[in-house]
Formats: sequence, structure tokens, C-alpha cells
Amino acid sequence: MKDLGTVIKELRKDKKLTQKELAEGICAQSMLSAIENNVYVPNANLLIKLATKLEVSLDQVSLATNFPISSKYNFNDKVDDLCNNHQYQELYDFLMQDKVLDNLKTSLQMQAYYYYLGVAQLQTNAISEAKQSLDLSLAEVNSKHPNTLGRLAYMAIGYVHSLENQKDLAEEYINKAFRNWDEFSYEENQNALYYLAALIYFKLNDYQDSTAYIADGIGFIAKHNSHYMLANCYFLLARLALVAHNDDERLEANRRKDLFTELYGENIFEKF
Repeated sequence: MKDLGTVIKELRKDKKLTQKELAEGICAQSMLSAIENNVYVPNANLLIKLATKLEVSLDQVSLATNFPISSKYNFNDKVDDLCNNHQYQELYDFLMQDKVLDNLKTSLQMQAYYYYLGVAQLQTNAISEAKQSLDLSLAEVNSKHPNTLGRLAYMAIGYVHSLENQKDLAEEYINKAFRNWDEFSYEENQNALYYLAALIYFKLNDYQDSTAYIADGIGFIAKHNSHYMLANCYFLLARLALVAHNDDERLEANRRKDLFTELYGENIFEKF
């Protein structure tokens, strides 16, 4: 599994930033170099500043591989482009075109179509409409053995419930997303399920369960020799560290610090 510094270096290069440009206003270039070479592990505040400048969002997830909504490659390429660039209003507008609706031929295409429509609505604050679209995405899904896309839809509905502070419903959908998990073959998009579960608990202010899912997710990613969602996991873990700041959470903060150290294989500076 890639170290934190390697992940930051790759994100920086993806953004076509030099070390000087990324470090400006955040830290010395020499410190960033040490981070990228896995010599120095940044504390949570520094890590969040780097994440912000690298435009890594905790609430926006791009899939490793998008699901086809049509047999027309240009339609699928359009969805890829809009999703990967988080252009959700444009995604919604595209999906609502008659030419797209007229080319939905199979149940899997319908499932993908309503999933992306639900995501676009969720990200543009049309919450009730998003629930309806995600439910339609699940219309023909085997609830006992959902496919990866179905699991993602369950998790998206759980996320909606977390925004409404409905913990019981959010947990119900997390459980649906992981139902009969051990019987399912691996797909890289499944990495997102652990992250989304952690994000749901983070939104619910349940930092212990959020941390647990992040730890499980990083282990799952490592087990499958992947790196998809690693950056999001690392940065959410940093956010979890930031919220563990009062006396009542001191023991939990120390536990998270130990987890950070174990995952990174490096020592964390004391002002974590």
C-alpha cells in the first residue's frame, strides 16, 4: 500500500503543482519534500491544509470505474467526465435529456442511470428527489446479494439519512450495503464503501465508529493492492484527529494517534 507521502506527491503532480507552489502559505518546501519522501508525517492541521489546496473533498467521491448508462460510448464518456470533475448540475442536466432517457435499454443501465441521477440531485441539494432516484436505482437489485452499484446506492441513501441526523436509518443502510459481504468478489469501487460508511458516522458525530471504518477500509485497500480512496481515507482520518480535542475525548484522541502511527509506519509529532 502507498504511504501517505506518496499519495500527496501523486495528487500534487495530478494538479500540475510544483512543491514550491503546494507548500506556499502552508509549510516550508523542505518540509513538503520530507513529507513526500515519507521522512516526516504531517500533523492533522497540516494535512488538512494540504488536502484543501489539493482540492480533495470529503463529501465528493469519484468512482474508480464508472458504470455504463448506455451502449453509446459518448454518453458514458460524458458521465465519466462530469462525475470526475464533480460537475453535478451539468450531470443532472445531461441525464435529463430525452436522448439519454431514450437509450436506456437494460436493467443495469437503468440502475446506473438512476444512481448517477440521485448523486447529481444529492450534490445539488435536491435531497428528497435524490432519495427517490436512488430508490429507483435499487428497484431490481437483489437485496440479499446486491451488486457493487447497489451497495453504493444503499450507502448513498445512508449518507442522506446522516445529513438528516437519522442515525438508525443511516446504520440500516450501511448494514444493507455490507450484507453478505464475504460472498462477493472484489471490485475496486468497493473501496468507497468503507470510506462512505466512515463519512456517514463522521456526519453523525460518531467518531469512534468512523475511525473503525477508516481503519478497516485502509486494511481492505491494502489487502487488494489498490490505492483508490486512500487519499480520502487519510484526510478523513486527519479530520477525525482534529475533532478529538477536548478533555472528555483525550483517551480517544490518543487511540486515534496510535492508529495514525500504525497506519503510516512513522511517528506523529506531539502537536497532533
